[in-house]
Amino acid sequence: TGVFPQLKNVTYTCMVCSYNVGPIFQNSSREEERPNACPECQQKGRWQINSAKTVYRNYQKLTLQESPGSVPAGRIPRSKEVIVLNDLIDLAKPGDEIEVTGVYTNNFEASLNTRQQGFPVFTTYIEANYVKRKGDLYSSGNLTDEDREDIRKLSRDPKIVRRIMKSIAPSIHGHDDIKAGISLALFSGQEKIVKGKTRLRGDINMLLLGDPGVAKSQFLKYVEKTANRAVYATGKGASAVGLTAAVQKDPVTREWVLQGGALVMADRGVCLIDEFDKMNDRDRVSIHEAMEQQSISISKAGIVTSLQARCSVIAAANPVGGRYDSSRTFSDNVELTDPILSRFDILCVVKDTIDSVLDERLARFVVGSHVRSHKDFEPEVDDPEGKLSISMTDGSADNDIETIPQDMLKKYISYSKRFIKPKLSSGDLPKISQVYAELRRESVTREGMPVAVRHVESIIRMSEARASM
Repeated sequence: TGVFPQLKNVTYTCMVCSYNVGPIFQNSSREEERPNACPECQQKGRWQINSAKTVYRNYQKLTLQESPGSVPAGRIPRSKEVIVLNDLIDLAKPGDEIEVTGVYTNNFEASLNTRQQGFPVFTTYIEANYVKRKGDLYSSGNLTDEDREDIRKLSRDPKIVRRIMKSIAPSIHGHDDIKAGISLALFSGQEKIVKGKTRLRGDINMLLLGDPGVAKSQFLKYVEKTANRAVYATGKGASAVGLTAAVQKDPVTREWVLQGGALVMADRGVCLIDEFDKMNDRDRVSIHEAMEQQSISISKAGIVTSLQARCSVIAAANPVGGRYDSSRTFSDNVELTDPILSRFDILCVVKDTIDSVLDERLARFVVGSHVRSHKDFEPEVDDPEGKLSISMTDGSADNDIETIPQDMLKKYISYSKRFIKPKLSSGDLPKISQVYAELRRESVTREGMPVAVRHVESIIRMSEARASM
């Protein structure tokens, strides 16, 4: 809610003889009684609140809701009201994960009793004592000096980019181009403010288009665990309001309040949309503005405002008819319109091709990961790693490259997003313009897709992301 003043202690002044009674401390749930008679002149009940000596404190209500990942099956997420006072106000924004320490109390409401046929019914709430934001677990503020030293040491490794790409989703075999794209999207480019107040976005949007069963949703689930702020939505289960913002009536104050949707909650993070092709066209149009201008404009119920939605969008979609048809162009294979396709910086097409060598390697990898993930798995005595019984290698060229532990990878990403700001030098301009001209020329020939001016910015963003890696 907004911030309201609440009485902390109150001082009364007698209107007859100006005698001050107080300070009387207020209970947080009910109002204290006024004093009966004045101790000086014995007049009854002629009191005025002395506003100079009365102390107010800030008061705000939060609703704490279960994180969507931990809701028991078949239930709606439970929620609890939290009352925050004084300096705890505005410590948390909508969409943050927080840990609240406080006093669990009840207050007796007469209105609930009349509704419940005279049963005494209580509403419970938490009076917060301390609020800690969980979302900052891997943020740069929580890094120790040893962490920073490790991160700097890691960044001097000459093979660091290939190591990062190999550490993305290590449980998925192959797909090096998708892993490269996801790592670019996690590191993201730099946003710039041009004179004249135009914002150029720095976040990289990515679309995975491919046959069923090539681990598209697994990639999205992996990003949800790795990015320090991620919101996961599915195309069928998400409406336009659920993605952007909803306007609702607040039950207590009876005024209209804004509730942010998935794109608003993912601000400064990643928004993952699965089954992107199954969305209604009306709902998909609502993402246009969020993907390029990175804001969401609302004019509903007398509220005209715009919310920030500075997030990368990573979407997964299936082609028309379920399989990708190589004989048709890219835009014929996917039911998305050109305006939305040009807003994606990275488009990955994943085909399920038949190749006996690769298939055998993939099957061995999957079986090996199943065996090793079993809770009773014990490696044999002569090879403690379990390498002999099940070959774990991808069989790809970079087997000598070792992966980075996942915790370290998270810290590395958040450190680089906070402190590393790469910039283009003048020597890069002819390169980029040449690449862009070649892309434009190629895009009209074969099964390509239209290349727009936006893709110049995409090239710049991706090169910045690689530099910050």
